[in-house]
Amino acid sequence: MPVDSPLPTALRGLRPEAVDLLVQANKCAQSVVDPYLLALLRLRIDSLIGDGALTQDPFPEGGSDLTARQSVALSFAEQFIIDVSGINETDRESLAEYFPGEEMREFITALYILECTYRLTLVARELLTDESVPADTIDFEIMAPNSNEQPNIRRSLKDYQDAVVRGTDLDPITTELVRLRCARTHNCRICQTLRLSDARAAGASDTMTEKVDFYELSNLDENYKIALRITDAFISRPDTLSAETIVAARTNYSPAQLAEMCLDITKWSTQKIHVALGTDGADAVPKNEQGLSFFGFDDLGQVTGYSPTPTGKDAP
Repeated sequence: MPVDSPLPTALRGLRPEAVDLLVQANKCAQSVVDPYLLALLRLRIDSLIGDGALTQDPFPEGGSDLTARQSVALSFAEQFIIDVSGINETDRESLAEYFPGEEMREFITALYILECTYRLTLVARELLTDESVPADTIDFEIMAPNSNEQPNIRRSLKDYQDAVVRGTDLDPITTELVRLRCARTHNCRICQTLRLSDARAAGASDTMTEKVDFYELSNLDENYKIALRITDAFISRPDTLSAETIVAARTNYSPAQLAEMCLDITKWSTQKIHVALGTDGADAVPKNEQGLSFFGFDDLGQVTGYSPTPTGKDAP
């Protein structure tokens, strides 16, 4: 399946704003990465987490030798896709040699957008059926770069993240457990330090959240385990999403909830960008005696701040 193939029509029918903003983010990604490298990245993403069906030739004029810049970029991309926590300072220095300054952040952001869109496509197609939700078809042709535009890839990704957070179909405890599973898997220091205030108010105690690491052996509700199984497949190998989990997900969650769950995983997993850059430290946030900091979002999807105690109208 091609990396740039359309997302499921059901997903757009359920969350049109978020999907449209993801399309725009992909457009920015295409604008900041040169065409050959973009094609190479798509091929590598497909070979690592897809079905290997992508056959487009990134060298239409017959060339096949990688430049040093392309080789370094692909090596970094492989580690980023497979296990971002394995990226070290030497990897960053090697990438910075060919992508200096802001160009490095833009490249990593573009890489994440390409990867998360592909993962979202693979998983959402399994969980959602187009027949069950009226929706328009997404035409990814609009993602083609427009030379008259000056894209801002970081702004574009943030707009998408904000739209995802504005979803209200998934309960806060499931949202929190999914967020923490992403944080633990990607080893994002600040995300492991943070806790959602509304989830704490809804009952996501420290005792509950500690079970994320061994959820299959825990006494967590089966619905939470289903969500965490989806999360694991999404952020590691989408092809490990079992038929049993798909059936259970469709039985226990509505299409709207599954759509939000998938989008949430892409939002929380933007932490990979910070882990890759080495900017995921938690020193700047205020913490309680357990080393935790609480946060929340306003109605626009903006973070309202950080506190050593739960905040907001739902705080205990």
